[in-house]
Amino acid sequence: MRHFADASFIVSSCADDEHTPLARSWFRRNSHTVFTSRLALFEAENTILRMRVSQRLTEEKTFKTLENLKRAQLEGFIELWEVPVRRLYPAARRLSLHHNKIKSYGAMDILHVASALDMRCNVLLTFDEPQAELARAEGLKTPL
Repeated sequence: MRHFADASFIVSSCADDEHTPLARSWFRRNSHTVFTSRLALFEAENTILRMRVSQRLTEEKTFKTLENLKRAQLEGFIELWEVPVRRLYPAARRLSLHHNKIKSYGAMDILHVASALDMRCNVLLTFDEPQAELARAEGLKTPL
């Protein structure tokens, strides 16, 4: 099984939010590496910085959270993979044209699912329900 971690899962595993206990519990139960894209990592880092601005994290906690994220990569819990844009955008466009007929999915959700598919992942770790729904429609498992 190959697992793709989206930004919501990454943030919850490194910061303190309503999903942190579940994200950390998942890591305790599962010893394998999760894969992510540069885009998901950027979104996670940006979300952590926004949590500081909105005062959901202190400056010290923001620094520790970003360090936790870096440590997770260095220790092999999270592996960053490149998804070439020449494949990513056509795949995302296909998902958008196919799935945005009845339901409405955001561009970031579509890009994360396209990334997971490009990386040949079978599981998408996310706390974003519309994204999870899209992933399931594409045959990915969403265990959270």
